[in-house]
Amino acid sequence: MMVLRAVLILFILLNSAYAQMFQSVPEGNATLIQSGKEKYACPNCGMHLVKFYKTSHTHENHQYCSIHCLYESTQGVIPQDAKVVDTITLELIDVKKAYYVVGSKVRGTMTRTSSYAFGNEKDALLFVSDNGGKIMNFEAAFAVAAEDFPNEFGKKATAPTVASVTKIEVPKDAKCPICGMFVAKYPQWVALYDGEKKFYFDGVKDMMKYAYARKLSSDKFYVSDYYKLSKLEATKAFYVIGSNVYGPMGSELIPFATQEEAETFSRDHNGQKVIAFDEITEALVKSL
Repeated sequence: MMVLRAVLILFILLNSAYAQMFQSVPEGNATLIQSGKEKYACPNCGMHLVKFYKTSHTHENHQYCSIHCLYESTQGVIPQDAKVVDTITLELIDVKKAYYVVGSKVRGTMTRTSSYAFGNEKDALLFVSDNGGKIMNFEAAFAVAAEDFPNEFGKKATAPTVASVTKIEVPKDAKCPICGMFVAKYPQWVALYDGEKKFYFDGVKDMMKYAYARKLSSDKFYVSDYYKLSKLEATKAFYVIGSNVYGPMGSELIPFATQEEAETFSRDHNGQKVIAFDEITEALVKSL
C-alpha cells in the first residue's frame, strides 16, 4: 500500500501533461463551490481556482486559492466549517481532520511558505519524505499563514517627494492575464503592456512571461518603481533579483528608476544581483 501511494504521489507531482504547475489540475477534477461569472476566481485575489486548486480552501460559500487568502479574508480569525483540498484525492475535506505539510520545497500559492493538505497521515509523511516540510494541524498552519502579514509585500512604499509623479492607473477589475490576480490590489508591483489593448500584470515576472509567449516589442512595457510607484519604461529600469522581498507571485524582478537605488535596495534586502532590462532572459524568468 505504501508503494502504491508513493507511485500515486509521484504521478501527481509529474502531471505536467495536464498543467504547468503542481497546484493545477484538469478542470474536470476540480470541485468548485462558487457559481456564476465568479465561479473560477478567488474572491480575495482573483486568481483562477483550477490553476491553484490543490491549495484551495472553502468557507461560507466562497472558495479561496490558498490558506493565505483565507487568512486575509477572515482577518486572522480561525474559520469554522472550512474545508481544504486533499492533495492526493483532490476532494474537499474538513480542515480540522487534515494533515498539513508546511514549508516543503514544492511551491506554494500567494506565499513563500507552501502549505498542502492531506486526508491521510501516511500520504503526508510520504510527501514530506520527498519534498521536506513539517506536518501540522490546521490551526498551526493558519498561524504560519499569519506570518505573511503585514509584511509579506516588503517595505511599504514611501510617499513620493515630487507631486507630479505619474503612476500606472489600474482599473479595479483588471486581472493579470498570466495568473488571473486582481492587479490593483498590489500597486507596488503593477506592470503594463500598452499596446493596441492594455494588459496589466501583478509583477514584472508575469509581464515578461507574457512578452516571451507573444514575442512582443519591449518598448510598450512599463513597470512601477518599487518605492515611488512611478511609471517607468521597462527598458530603462534596473531590477533587483534574489532579494528577501517577495511579490504577490513569489520571487520577483523588483524595478527601480536608477541603478543606485537598486543597489541600495539590494544591499538592504540580501539581493543577489542588480540587472538591466536587456539582461533579463526567459531562462531567468522561469527560474524565479
